[in-house]
Amino acid sequence: MEQAQPYAYVAGMARQCPVAPAAFSQSEDIMKPLIAAALVVGCLVSSTPTFAGDGDAGVFDKWLDQGSPECVPVSAIKSVSTVTDLTPEQFQFVRALYVALPPVSRTLPLGDRAVMASSGSSVMLALVADGQACARFLAPDFIQAMLVQVGQGMTVGLGTPL
Repeated sequence: MEQAQPYAYVAGMARQCPVAPAAFSQSEDIMKPLIAAALVVGCLVSSTPTFAGDGDAGVFDKWLDQGSPECVPVSAIKSVSTVTDLTPEQFQFVRALYVALPPVSRTLPLGDRAVMASSGSSVMLALVADGQACARFLAPDFIQAMLVQVGQGMTVGLGTPL
């Protein structure tokens, strides 16, 4: 008899979305929270690289629609928003999220660092390589909060409430 696949209960809605497997090696301990968060976030998104429930992308619309160029100069993003460089840990978190967004990537996206661009209430995260933002998506409030926690080095143990 085949064992049932574990599923996540997300945002008050019963969604069947596979969660991360329980068997990880000790060397992967640091990535467990990032992988789990990426998988849960992947369950919440539509087929475009934005999160379900996001409002207007505002100034970022032209870089997030299907017809947008693959890569955009960071200088162009800076011309319409406040751009903040993220830490190496936050870069890994953003990269894990991007990989999990539909359509799920089978390879790592371009980028050796990450930035957060803010304009009004809209926040766009981007992976950057050679001054070009080639992997971009909107970040809702809960992702922004997790990004801050990652930047502060926050970890949550099993059974520990946030």
